Amino acid sequence: MNRVTLKLALAGLAGVLGAVPFAVGAAYQRSQTRKDDRELPGLGELVTVDRHAIHTCRLGHDNEGPTVLFESGLSSPLEMWTWIQGTVAVSAPTLSHDRAGVGWSESGPLPRTAERITAELELLLESLAEPGPFVLVGHSYGGMLLRHFAQRHPDKVAGVVLVDAAHPEQLTRSARQRLGLPLMRNSVRSSLFWSRFGLGRRTRKRPESQLDGLPEPARATTLARMMGTRNWVTTEAEVDAWLSHVIDETKDTRFSSGVPLYVLTAGETAQADPVHLQLQQELAELTDTGVHQVLPGVSHLGILCDQTAARHTAAVVLEVVDAARAGRAPKLVDPEPTTDQH
Repeated sequence: MNRVTLKLALAGLAGVLGAVPFAVGAAYQRSQTRKDDRELPGLGELVTVDRHAIHTCRLGHDNEGPTVLFESGLSSPLEMWTWIQGTVAVSAPTLSHDRAGVGWSESGPLPRTAERITAELELLLESLAEPGPFVLVGHSYGGMLLRHFAQRHPDKVAGVVLVDAAHPEQLTRSARQRLGLPLMRNSVRSSLFWSRFGLGRRTRKRPESQLDGLPEPARATTLARMMGTRNWVTTEAEVDAWLSHVIDETKDTRFSSGVPLYVLTAGETAQADPVHLQLQQELAELTDTGVHQVLPGVSHLGILCDQTAARHTAAVVLEVVDAARAGRAPKLVDPEPTTDQH
C-alpha cells in the first residue's frame, strides 16, 4: 500500500470512527424518547385534530364558565401550568393544550404563523365542543398568539390574563432583548442539534434548574418533553415564524372595550429590562379595563413553576373569571411573599 492510499484509508477510518459516537447518541435518543413516551405520558389526553394528535388537559368542567384557556410560551409543554390550572379548576372549567409539535402533540405544517396556530386552535375547540366564551391566559409568546385569536373571535373573549407576555415591539424598542436575540436563537439551535444525539438527557442542567419548582410528575414529564427533538424542531420553527410573520400579525391587535384584562409581570424580568416594564404597561392599555401588576422577586418561568408565585398567578386568573362573570373591571390581587430563586 503506497503512502497516498494509506492516508486515504486512515482518513476514511477516522471518519467512520468519528461518526460512531453520533450514531450511538442518535440511537440512545430514539430509545429514550420511546421510553419517556411510554413511562411519562402527558398529563392529559391525545385528541385527533385534522389528522394530528394534539395533547390537551381539561379540568373542572362541572363548574360555571367562562372556560379558562391556557396558551404556553416557546418550547413549554402544558404541564408548566400544573400549579395554576389545578387551582383554577376548583372554581372554573379549564383547558390547556400543547401546540402542534410542542410537548406531547404531533408536529403540524409550516410555517408556524399566528394565522395557522389560531386555525388549529379553532379546530381543537370545535373537536372538543368548547364554544366559549373564554378567559384567555397566555404566558410569554403565548400571549401574542392569544391576541391574534382574540382579534378573530372578539365575541368569544370573556377576559384576558397576560403573564409576563411578549410584546410585538420588544425587539425594536428594547436594546437588551434585541442584543439577546442571537444568543437565544443559538441556544435553540444548539438544543436542537444536541437533542438528536441525546446529550441533553445526560446533562439535563439547563431546563432542570428552571423547572424544579413544579410538582411531580409534572416536572419529570415536562423535562422529558423538553429533551425531545421534536419539541426543539418546533421551537426553532416558531422562532422563525415569530420574526417573519407573528410580529406583523399581532402588532395592531387590541381587545374589545370592557373585556377584563390583567397584565402580570415577573419582577426579575422588569428589573433587568426597564423597557420590558414599559411594554408590559402598554399591554394593560390594550383595553379600557386593563390593570398591571409586577410580582417582585419572580423570574419569567418562576411565575408559573414556583408554587407560591403560581398561587398568585392562579388568584389573578380567578379574579378575571369573577370580573367576567360580574361584568366589571378586574381588581388588583394582593401578592404574598414568594420563594422563587431562579
